[in-house]
Amino acid sequence: MGLDSVGDLALNIILTKLGPKETAKVSCVSKRFKDLASEESLWSLFCLQDLDLSAPLDHHGNPLRSFKATYKLWREAFCMYPWSLVKRVKSCWDRLKSWLTTNFPEVKATLGRGASEGEIQELERILKVKLPLPTRLLYRFHDGQNLTGENLNTDAAACLLGLIGGYCFYDHLVNVYLLPLHEVILETREIVRHLDLPNGSQFIVVAASSSYIGKFFFLNCSDGQLYVGTQNLLTIGEMIPCVPQTLISPVHDFNIDQQQDAMLLWLEEHGHRLHNGMIKLRDEGNIKSISLFPEESPLCSTAVTNGVKVCASAIFVPEAVDLSRKYLFAYSIRMSLPPEGCIINGMRFSSCQLHLRHWVISADDTVVSNVNAEAVIGKFPLLLPGEKEFVYESCTPLRSPTGSVEGSFTFVPGRLIDPKGMPFEAEVARFPLQLPDYIF
Repeated sequence: MGLDSVGDLALNIILTKLGPKETAKVSCVSKRFKDLASEESLWSLFCLQDLDLSAPLDHHGNPLRSFKATYKLWREAFCMYPWSLVKRVKSCWDRLKSWLTTNFPEVKATLGRGASEGEIQELERILKVKLPLPTRLLYRFHDGQNLTGENLNTDAAACLLGLIGGYCFYDHLVNVYLLPLHEVILETREIVRHLDLPNGSQFIVVAASSSYIGKFFFLNCSDGQLYVGTQNLLTIGEMIPCVPQTLISPVHDFNIDQQQDAMLLWLEEHGHRLHNGMIKLRDEGNIKSISLFPEESPLCSTAVTNGVKVCASAIFVPEAVDLSRKYLFAYSIRMSLPPEGCIINGMRFSSCQLHLRHWVISADDTVVSNVNAEAVIGKFPLLLPGEKEFVYESCTPLRSPTGSVEGSFTFVPGRLIDPKGMPFEAEVARFPLQLPDYIF
């Protein structure tokens, strides 16, 4: 039986199994096959399977006339890159933008239009570097963030708009954003020339804090690793790798499909943490930001005592670290009461107020600090049933990269000036202090 006797529906099914590349070849066999291979439903499926596109759009989001034209344009626009890498980078950005659309559209509005090959080549010429292929593709989709453009409305001005996010303790505010190419050039010229780096080093600045705190991330274009500067960055060029080195594969060979530099791995991990709720949006005093404090176990501990719920977690603060003598960790404590209030031995109290704190801080399983004191950051929070949790941040230095914190808060039922019962200790379950695999 020849193919001429096979029905159109059966041939359409065969073409869907062949895939886009083979379908394009089949279209040259005859007019019938050309017509079948031009069916919009077929190319709609290919666009969905390969690019997760449910509408005919180019890589800037502009509408196109058909799915076949869409697929053709995508392949032409990225013909110099491994196709599997193009799909992976698109998936990385799609995952980030999906979360932003739902949770923080103000940040999505700051994402720049994709850079052209010419703009990337101009950066490479000026800085005398060769960008790793995954990073080139990341910039092809979005040229970093524009934090000063007309796309920012007045509401956005009240937000900390870094895509990576940050933390705050005392007067130490960090909020990290992705630099657009023109800022990569400016910051790299300004900072890298002051660093004590070997001749021929290919470091560029790709991310930084938008606050006054000097936190900078450097991509090594030679091997694809991402680094963050420490307290000693400008004096001795001290940096820490941000991604496990074993995960990075060749980054300059156009003929290798499985390429991944630290920049791609870093953003993929960030998207994963946002989607699984490990890190979340923080809204304090009507100022929104992405908080890097973990909010899920095992990096976050939770304990409930007499209704008082205490969640605790910590993050590594690389920009304040001196690797020769100290590590610094910031920690976040979140405490709240459920709608039923504080319940002690079956008795319900409509409030309770913190009086004392007790901390046991360990480094390498050895207790290095045992603190008993009043209040937290000078405050005596009053917890009320079902109201917004009280959050505070602080920090602790450590002589090693591994440790832990645990302890308790002493609460008084009612208020300190009008106690309704005996004080009780609310547990703060142990939470880790550790140098993480991924540093943000």
